[in-house]
Amino acid sequence: MVRYFVKKEFMSKQDKLIVSDSTGQELFLIVGKWGRIADKLSVFSIDGKRLLDIRQVTLSLFPKFHFYINTEKIGSLKKHPGIRGIKNPFFTLSGLNWIITGDFDKKQFTVRHFGNKIGTIDKTVSYTGEFYTVELVRGEEAPAACGVAVLLDHYAQNKKKLLKRKQQQKYSLGFMHPIWMKIRQKFQ
Repeated sequence: MVRYFVKKEFMSKQDKLIVSDSTGQELFLIVGKWGRIADKLSVFSIDGKRLLDIRQVTLSLFPKFHFYINTEKIGSLKKHPGIRGIKNPFFTLSGLNWIITGDFDKKQFTVRHFGNKIGTIDKTVSYTGEFYTVELVRGEEAPAACGVAVLLDHYAQNKKKLLKRKQQQKYSLGFMHPIWMKIRQKFQ
């Protein structure tokens, strides 16, 4: 298994996400925005080569994104309702034949290809901040999997809790504050 870490960094008003490997070497840069029709995320290699574009094509409870390498569409990511309605939804990435299932509350997901597990996407919190850990059987699928992790994070977030946590962090300069907030959140 190959392991990647997707960590959010702040750069003026635009967010960038840096993807590194288990040795800490930076491999990819993800920039862009999503949430509106025609918004786009791009995945670049660290030397500046564009590897993947992700364009949002529908804005709904069950959004759809197209994945492109250069101008060639390689697949579409679509959110589907779970077996019991909108609770426990899952995603499919046609073209790559991926099904992404998991727990949106715990932010732990499994990626399958024709029923075989090919990877996991998990959100982790440490003293350095929040990041996604993406583990894959094959490293060549990393740009697409890291793009999926960014989109899953957006749709898995509890917006009210996120806003409250951001407001509380804004007024604290303590190094232990993020850890304390996470512990406090688990017991609420």
